[in-house]
Amino acid sequence: MAKNTYTAVGNKEDISDIITNISPKDTPFMGMCGKSKATATYHEWLEDLLRAAADNKKVEGFEYLVDDPTPRNRLGNYTQIMSVGYVVTATQEAVLKHGLTSEIGYQMAKAMKEMALDQERALVSAAAKNAGSASAPRVMGGAASWIATNVVALTGPKGVMPELTEDAMNEALQDCWEVGGTPTKVFLSGDLKREVSSWSGDGDKYLDQNSKKLVNTISVYESDFGIISFVPHRLMGNDTVLVIDPTYWKIAYLRQMRTRDLPRTGDNLKKVIVGEFTLEARAEAANAKITLAAGA
Repeated sequence: MAKNTYTAVGNKEDISDIITNISPKDTPFMGMCGKSKATATYHEWLEDLLRAAADNKKVEGFEYLVDDPTPRNRLGNYTQIMSVGYVVTATQEAVLKHGLTSEIGYQMAKAMKEMALDQERALVSAAAKNAGSASAPRVMGGAASWIATNVVALTGPKGVMPELTEDAMNEALQDCWEVGGTPTKVFLSGDLKREVSSWSGDGDKYLDQNSKKLVNTISVYESDFGIISFVPHRLMGNDTVLVIDPTYWKIAYLRQMRTRDLPRTGDNLKKVIVGEFTLEARAEAANAKITLAAGA
């Protein structure tokens, strides 16, 4: 028997059976959206608008007048195919492992989280919709590409990014409000969230709805046009802020995300998650976008 651990042979290694994964996996935009069903690779929906308010008064005994209906707008977005998969050798699946019993099972659980992050990235992106081709993938238009009516553009000094100001936020909220929108969520990067928390003035403290305490960090903001929540988003850059009315966004699946077992082509196990979906932007004018750019 060995005298101490320095000379001992056969002592069991101290490896924790808990596998830690701190990679970000939150998907707040996707969690906000409603669900819909796509039936074709180009998913369409109809949008209608009310006419502007008019001075509506008639004399007693008037003759009825009728207007031709305004045609509805036909909008659409392409479905995007996503896939994540892993392969492990049959030997790796069989050997005893720390923290798990099945290597391929663990890798596919991780793949589901990776797929959700990929979906979230596509949903908030500025990518324009694209029909693709036999050799190029279809691309769905992300939220930042859909919002075009209400855009507040901030430009900083030459080579310097501008600050996100409270005035710019209220301008965006008012633009939405004037056409009937009621935004309740603002998605922005961590850096821009810190800028929001540094806003000062008459309302430099805000009510935290969860703790019922006044806090300096702004998470829930009572604007002139309603109460909004600031949601820091790990997948967004410092050049775009999305001011969102959740009522008008849905995810339409042509094919739900499913795990598939692939045929064996060797002494290994292969699995893949695959699905196809798109984003419905049912009333983009009810939302706003704030863009930030350094001066030229």
